[in-house]
Amino acid sequence: QELYDLTQMQQLFLYQNQLTGTLSSKMEQWWNMTRLHLSHNRLSGSIPDEFKSGADRIRPIEYLNLYDNHLSGTIPHSLRLRRLQHLDLGRNHFYGPLTEDLGGTFVRLRRLHLDHNQFFGTIPESYITIGNGRLEILSLDHNGLSGGVPNNFEKTMNKMIQLNLHNNTLITLNKETCSQSIFERKGQMIEFTVDCSICICNLFCEKCI
Repeated sequence: QELYDLTQMQQLFLYQNQLTGTLSSKMEQWWNMTRLHLSHNRLSGSIPDEFKSGADRIRPIEYLNLYDNHLSGTIPHSLRLRRLQHLDLGRNHFYGPLTEDLGGTFVRLRRLHLDHNQFFGTIPESYITIGNGRLEILSLDHNGLSGGVPNNFEKTMNKMIQLNLHNNTLITLNKETCSQSIFERKGQMIEFTVDCSICICNLFCEKCI
């Protein structure tokens, strides 16, 4: 608990330990934190709502990695982490629909990993334009997502290099997604994974899941 009282701390790396317990609401005090790496532990509970930005104050955090823990619950709405560039919540037990406000409030996000959880529902169209259209990596594989893959790539800056959607229950894929491949010379994507049942991309489908 003493760590939460270090209010001037800017970076904390405690990954690959055997940490247990929950994330305290006292994370609210970390107004100077820019990098928080707690992956590969045994942390449980949910992400505290108190960690969101204030009404007139934006948290400076740029890197948040909680990969491979036992965290659960939904992603809190209105986190408004407008300076965040890397968010990894993969391999946990998060559930519920994907929160749509990520697309409008995470304006600098470049890498988003939500894989190996229990998210369900459709993929919001705003996820393609996260980070003002400059998202580079989006991993949503191994969830319970359904519906179609958004195809509003015309609103992006063609910066996405990795898109992982396999092991879901998606039913449609638009050809516009395939055109983001670096092989098509329209986009920069070098890794795209989706279930074989909906894959229509010539090169990527050779190694579909």
